[in-house]
Amino acid sequence: MDFNAIIQGISTVGFPIAMCLILMWYINKNAEMHKTEMDKMSDALKNNTVALMQLSAKLDNIKSEEK
Repeated sequence: MDFNAIIQGISTVGFPIAMCLILMWYINKNAEMHKTEMDKMSDALKNNTVALMQLSAKLDNIKSEEK
């Protein structure tokens, strides 16, 4: 096989393969970052829910004291 044919094959097929690998890495990295962000968002939402439940309980106590 001719050396130039091998170089031509690598330059023809190598770039798309390299770009696919880079894009796969990029997508995976973004998915991990998104999961981390959503975990933090879920924790914040749970904390807000607890705070609202406590506030609601205090408001119920105030209403029952007024009666």
